[in-house]
Amino acid sequence: MRNMQPLTRCFGLFVLILCAQACVPTPIPIDLEEAESLPVVWSQALPGNGAIVYLAKSFTALSYQEGDSTDTENLLAQMLVSNGIITITHLNEVDTLLELSNGVYASLSLPIVPGDQYELNALDPSTGKRVSAITKAYEVVEIDSVSYERIDSTQTNVRVYFTDPVGSNFYAVHFYSRYNNPLEIDDPLAANNVVETKLVTDWEFQDSHAEFNVELQELDGDTLYVSLNNISPVYFDYLGQRQRGGNIYNQLVQEPINYVSNIESGYGMFTLHLPSVRMIIME
Repeated sequence: MRNMQPLTRCFGLFVLILCAQACVPTPIPIDLEEAESLPVVWSQALPGNGAIVYLAKSFTALSYQEGDSTDTENLLAQMLVSNGIITITHLNEVDTLLELSNGVYASLSLPIVPGDQYELNALDPSTGKRVSAITKAYEVVEIDSVSYERIDSTQTNVRVYFTDPVGSNFYAVHFYSRYNNPLEIDDPLAANNVVETKLVTDWEFQDSHAEFNVELQELDGDTLYVSLNNISPVYFDYLGQRQRGGNIYNQLVQEPINYVSNIESGYGMFTLHLPSVRMIIME
């Protein structure tokens, strides 16, 4: 009987493999319709008077054909919309934006007035598709002070202080090791020089004297920039979704996320807010 044990184990393994193969379903071909390409908008208020708006179009993996270039510059050229018609209406005054380059449009005379409402309308002439959005300008909330404490060679505890104005407010605080783009036109969560982004609401503060701690890892150099942004609730929710989505690997393997947007008939975000920026030299 002792000599039969290896044979019994082999037979059991063979049966297990057959059962496993029998459980694999026959592949069923599925035809997926390609998602409709829609306009994508991103915006940023400029210091003083003005705003910049990016106009692009969405794409999916199914929109690429074998042999298409995956070069970054070529992809951007395919996505950015040239010759678009973009207007921003404020107090019944219509401002038509100028095209600075493919997909980039600007107004240098738009007054950014906290509390006022702004309406965006954009047309992609190549497709005839239109999008619109409405947003409110938010007042700049200034940073009162920033303090820090070196925990060790790789960790730094940073405390930010500011005065929270009356009302329900939502904040995005970005910590930069290098502040190459003070206008923050690019998505802050995708920028290489952003060390950390902290999302806070005034529900977390007992009074108008707001403060919070952030522990930063592996700062690049001895200079730190802190950017405090008073933002809209919908943009706050969008940034929260981006954070929960994790890094690019997690976004590829997890369930797809339908990001919130305030763009009608399109994607993206129309916001008009200006940051308060503080630079700290750490000794």
